[in-house]
Amino acid sequence: MWQAVAGSTGLQPVTVKSFLAFGMLLNSGAALDVDTIDEPWAEGVRTRVRPGLFEHTTTETNR
Repeated sequence: MWQAVAGSTGLQPVTVKSFLAFGMLLNSGAALDVDTIDEPWAEGVRTRVRPGLFEHTTTETNR
């Protein structure tokens, strides 16, 4: 997965890591069917992420 994302996008390693971690959260939320769970943690998983949220995360800012 790392090679596919990094190789096709040219993103910095810290951005690839953020992308893959967020993807795992989405997959876990789908497996748990969080849309049907009325709990604060499930609401947190359902929170939408606006485009550009991770733009500030670069190798330089992640030191």
